[in-house]
Amino acid sequence: MIKTGFGVIGTGIVGGAWHAHVYHAMPQADLVAICDLNEARAREISERYTVPHVYTDYRDLLARDDIAAVSIATPDFAHREIAVAAAQAGKHILVEKPLATTIEDAQAILCAVDAAGVKLMVDFHNRVNPAFMAARQSVLAGELGELKYIYARLSNTTFVPTQMLPWASKSSALWFLASHTLDMACWLLQDKPARVYAVSRSGVLRDMGIDTQDFHVAIVEFERGAVVTLENSWILPETEPNVFNLKMELLGSGGSMYLNTSDNRTVEQYTAAGASLPDTLGFTLDANSARLSGFVLEAIARFVDAVIDDAPVLTTGAEAALVTRTLCAIEESARTGQPIELD
Repeated sequence: MIKTGFGVIGTGIVGGAWHAHVYHAMPQADLVAICDLNEARAREISERYTVPHVYTDYRDLLARDDIAAVSIATPDFAHREIAVAAAQAGKHILVEKPLATTIEDAQAILCAVDAAGVKLMVDFHNRVNPAFMAARQSVLAGELGELKYIYARLSNTTFVPTQMLPWASKSSALWFLASHTLDMACWLLQDKPARVYAVSRSGVLRDMGIDTQDFHVAIVEFERGAVVTLENSWILPETEPNVFNLKMELLGSGGSMYLNTSDNRTVEQYTAAGASLPDTLGFTLDANSARLSGFVLEAIARFVDAVIDDAPVLTTGAEAALVTRTLCAIEESARTGQPIELD
């Protein structure tokens, strides 16, 4: 079997544990090289997945002729420079969500990709989450009638900004979490946001030394009249049984649907250390198996399909750029206290 070369830029939790695992495990892919500013971490991942080449400068990785596609799993705000360089190097690109945190950065990436004629996919993995796939099938079948309102909550415990993300002060729950739920709303409604109004509050995280908002609550009006409420927080207590809380309610003219993927109690665990509700949908990661399980890994595998088999990408650059543009408007509304129209 002829394999296609892949590279991973950014080997933190997402790049090192998910992207590298998929490229290592899928028989048609060859994980040629990885890159991270933290060389020790990159070498740890290279040993785990037997990656032959390790770099600390992404330009060196992009210069390799045996790499056809790359994953960019760097922090939210650090996508533009690498993505533009990857496109210019002729590499197909899978970039972690959000595509970018400014409209200018998102547009620069789209222009570079268009000019180079390479594929771009943004990793909104909930598009293959079984719960949301079931919701989309129901919506497309007309079982709920016309969707009128969506409530979406995706929040994290303080573990995420205080321990998981060393760059949390340069991001927020809005960028890290609402990017997912806003994409889901656009995908389910098959419509575009037209107007936003938002509020945010700060203080809890700043007292912990993390200079970002505690939470955002936004109302998003769509072009055809549907309304979506987005609730995103980074200050849930760490005693919560899961690090994330994800729920969505859909209200249509002919029915309603309630989704709960974070505490559906498929598996419950109780120990002396506390209670937990292990995630059984997102991924089951077995380092000794070539089998992939869970929608988080499946989304990355869809990029392999797109590169090798010319399958459609899961989320296009234009769709992801719309999410960035809307989140920028939400930030502006929260800052000014005024509703923001999207042109």
